[in-house]
Amino acid sequence: MAVRTVRRVRRAVLCAGIGVLVVASAGGAASRVGVGKMTVSPTRVSAGSTTDFSLTFLADSAALKGTTLVDVPRGWSKPQQTSPSGPGYVELQPSGCAGTRIAGIAARRIVITTKCPRRHLFRLLYHRSEAPLLAADGYIFLTQTRPSAARKKTPFKPLGPRKQPVVRVRGAAASGLFMTVTSIATAGVPFAATVRAVDPFGNNAADYTGTMTFTSTDSAATLPAPYAYGPTDASQHAFTGIVLRTPGTQRIRATDSHGFTVESGPITVSPFSS
Repeated sequence: MAVRTVRRVRRAVLCAGIGVLVVASAGGAASRVGVGKMTVSPTRVSAGSTTDFSLTFLADSAALKGTTLVDVPRGWSKPQQTSPSGPGYVELQPSGCAGTRIAGIAARRIVITTKCPRRHLFRLLYHRSEAPLLAADGYIFLTQTRPSAARKKTPFKPLGPRKQPVVRVRGAAASGLFMTVTSIATAGVPFAATVRAVDPFGNNAADYTGTMTFTSTDSAATLPAPYAYGPTDASQHAFTGIVLRTPGTQRIRATDSHGFTVESGPITVSPFSS
């Protein structure tokens, strides 16, 4: 195994929304990884959307006769088998793995009795799931396996870091603006403000391209010129060089070309003292 791969396995920490899993931390990393590979479709959704997911397990490295565990991350619809029309309903298609079935669901863990010859697969369908807030590295449906021949106290082994199903969640369409700015300023001294275009869930909005302009209760203020957001801004921009000159309580307001407006909280402006 290449040095780079070993290092990745050693520090691969998979956030399942339930806990933290360290895949391996010493030599013999390959032997500590479970049998199989799990993929998911789709791999990218928008926050707040309702989606049907298909998770496909492939016994790629060896046959598996035993148990597969799939943990649904916190924030996602809880898996269930009682209401086919309800959110989070799960069902299994054995495909080439005859005899494979869902043995039960405990909280967010789906327990699957697995009988899969090498290079054969089964599908786990996860219906009408609501996508949660953004995650920097995506959400992992943590998958672990254990052969039936193993002792009962033998721990389940997680699939390799590159064999886990990951779903990335991006922001929905913009529904407003959010401003981060100081509450204390000195007259004549520049400061900055960051304005984000956000979706209804507080995430940075997807594909935002509005133009931002500023006004202030301070008629003597120096404010940023109109700015057009582009793809590299990722829906937020830091505006520098804002100067308030009139002591007292002042505010600044940002308005975009789509009609969204956000006003700062009160900014206490102190006189400049040399």
